[in-house]
Amino acid sequence: MINRQLSQSCSCPCGESTFDVHTKPLARFYCHCLICQNLYQKPFADFTIMLSSNVSLHDASKIKFDRFRRPPALRRGICITCKQPAIGFLRLAPFIQLAFVASSHYPDASLLPPPQAHIFYHRRETDIHDELPKHMGYLKSEWAVVTKMTAAITAGLWKHSLE
Repeated sequence: MINRQLSQSCSCPCGESTFDVHTKPLARFYCHCLICQNLYQKPFADFTIMLSSNVSLHDASKIKFDRFRRPPALRRGICITCKQPAIGFLRLAPFIQLAFVASSHYPDASLLPPPQAHIFYHRRETDIHDELPKHMGYLKSEWAVVTKMTAAITAGLWKHSLE
């Protein structure tokens, strides 16, 4: 269901690869993995996650999707014009697919949740001094994301069943 009050038109940095996000993201993380560092050309990526059913791509032909490691892995969409990350998708379970959007792609950051943790912190380029949990290692980082997303999805399903 589309929530027009929370909908935002998002895009890659050059504005060629566009999509709409129809909900407030379920979670937000800082990712220090080597793939994010390479693609974003920053020490870490600040990204949000929501169910992919809440995202509408305007023209998928403007985005090249690829996996940068063996599956199961995030299918990262790169704008074919500016060669920058646009959006990513990950199948969490047979009927659950997640969308990953860089926080910088939103026009109204006030609608974003606060960051919940640093993941893949063992790959950090510099120490970050904040109060957020810092997950090191592949399994601990993946587990942090999966448990947060499972809790958020379950809470959302529970909320909708009460309405």
